[in-house]
Amino acid sequence: MWVKITGDEDSATRAGFDTGSTRIELGDGLFMHEDTRITVRQWEHDIDIRVGVIDGRLAAKEVCVRCHDASTAVTSEALRAIPVAGLVRHAADAVQYVAGRHDGGAESIGPAWPNEEEGAYVAAHGLDDRTLKIVARVYRIAYLLGDSPTKKVETVFDIPRSTAGRWVSAARGRKYLSESRGAGKAG
Repeated sequence: MWVKITGDEDSATRAGFDTGSTRIELGDGLFMHEDTRITVRQWEHDIDIRVGVIDGRLAAKEVCVRCHDASTAVTSEALRAIPVAGLVRHAADAVQYVAGRHDGGAESIGPAWPNEEEGAYVAAHGLDDRTLKIVARVYRIAYLLGDSPTKKVETVFDIPRSTAGRWVSAARGRKYLSESRGAGKAG
């Protein structure tokens, strides 16, 4: 079954995935479906991007460009104008999170980005185990996007940089994140 995750009927850019496709496990309950795509219907071309994970980062695995009509060509200039990296970022919304299991083993699945309830929990409770798990999730998604993970923790939770650094260190201390590979390197 195809699930549209971003965009609406009027939107030029949409992201979605096929729930019947194989799961790509990203660690600690995070996953995305192998058949995750970004589609763009604007400019003079239609663009379809199949997204996957390469070296721990979201990446375009296939880009297909089609002309709207016979009077338009797919030129090298047109190809250079396609913001592939920017479009691939939409796939972050396709990353899912297994929040838990119900009786009988059924999974409770939702988007990986923290929802309002989780944000309110972090604001109310500060640094505890549940907060550290949420922080680790934000960190991993930022890493997938090629963003600065600690900076993303800072901006998502609207906390000072020093606090974000302490929270990331605490998440590492509890083994929710692996050790960093050196100064300035994500774990």
